[in-house]
Amino acid sequence: MKKTLLLSLFISYSSLTLADHHEESINLSGAMTTINLVAKNPSAYIAQLKSNTDMMSASGTLLAGACIAVSGNEVPGEMQVFNFYSSMEAAFAGYEVQISNAGMQDFISDLNDFRVLKGWETSRVVMPYEGQVFDTFATRTLSIDTDNPQAYLEAVTNLKEAYHANGFEDISLDVYQPIGAGNDPSDYQVTAIAPDLGRLGAMFDALYSASWAQEAFSGVADSRSAYVSDKIYRCETVYQSM
Repeated sequence: MKKTLLLSLFISYSSLTLADHHEESINLSGAMTTINLVAKNPSAYIAQLKSNTDMMSASGTLLAGACIAVSGNEVPGEMQVFNFYSSMEAAFAGYEVQISNAGMQDFISDLNDFRVLKGWETSRVVMPYEGQVFDTFATRTLSIDTDNPQAYLEAVTNLKEAYHANGFEDISLDVYQPIGAGNDPSDYQVTAIAPDLGRLGAMFDALYSASWAQEAFSGVADSRSAYVSDKIYRCETVYQSM
């Protein structure tokens, strides 16, 4: 049976170093939830999130961010909001808080004035990210089908290592497994992140011009049957627990 992988060049963090160079790290190798939405005013929506970090803390999230689609979006204002948790248990418990906590219900009601919800997704982190938590960053989301998930994951790992060995130590490719992600879930989510949109573009320049990148990417192309969707996001961190 054909399987689907989501190359969601978007965000996954494990043992993330804080942006102000504190020695502490956040282990985000557990679970991630993603909210898909359309915001009437994305900047105002993000400001609303940042002004209510107590509600995010109440849900048990470790790190949260908001991403605005800048290319590949179907409508203006298309966004994703992600939250990382220490485990699937903690992620599901966060849903319980959203349903039962009166303060959280008021917060969600206020957010609904800024957005149209498209749905929620939950994912287990499979291959986590190690690096700095950026205040702002850029991601790409590519949804693909594959008949050989293991070969595809190995190819993604090889591509990540090739980038790191050739001057792109500041980018990452990370993997998730969707759980409770709707009627047509992917088998995996692979997330790539760069410090900004320009740096993300440089990744593609290398992909199309450098032999080392083309050689590594050939394994990715050979192990997938088709891609389904493709989007570029500009993201920013809105909450971290430390």
